Amino acid sequence: MESQELDELLQIKPWFQALDPAHFQKLIDIATVASWSEGQIVFDEGDQVDLLYLVMEGRVALEMYIPDRGRRTILTVGPDEVFGWSAVVPTSGIRMASARAVTQTSAIAFDSQALREACEKDHDLGYFVYRRLTNIIAGRLSATRLQLIDMYGKERN
Repeated sequence: MESQELDELLQIKPWFQALDPAHFQKLIDIATVASWSEGQIVFDEGDQVDLLYLVMEGRVALEMYIPDRGRRTILTVGPDEVFGWSAVVPTSGIRMASARAVTQTSAIAFDSQALREACEKDHDLGYFVYRRLTNIIAGRLSATRLQLIDMYGKERN
């Protein structure tokens, strides 16, 4: 897919509509298209991080390995949702979960090192990107908290 096609795909996505043209172009320059067939592993928990993904179509299950229970889905993401955020957090270094395509899926992949560098060089872009990612991380922490309450919470009389 060419840069112009990526441009057209991303211009209609809410994540990118607030960007000024220069920032938008910086993101286009580090983006590529990725696709996976149903059941295909995108990455495994513990892998080195390198890409942040925005789902265009399809669904991706985020999974964790639980001893004596195997892989368990902790969250499923779909169109216009981001996964692989740990790639952009420089101290993380490894994937915190596995990702598996639940259906035929296409996504836009952003080179995480290039994204971090662009954010360092242009703090306005960095503020925009990290503000968006912080909202995603907060949402994931909230969902995890609710799952823990559901699994381990006890009724008190």
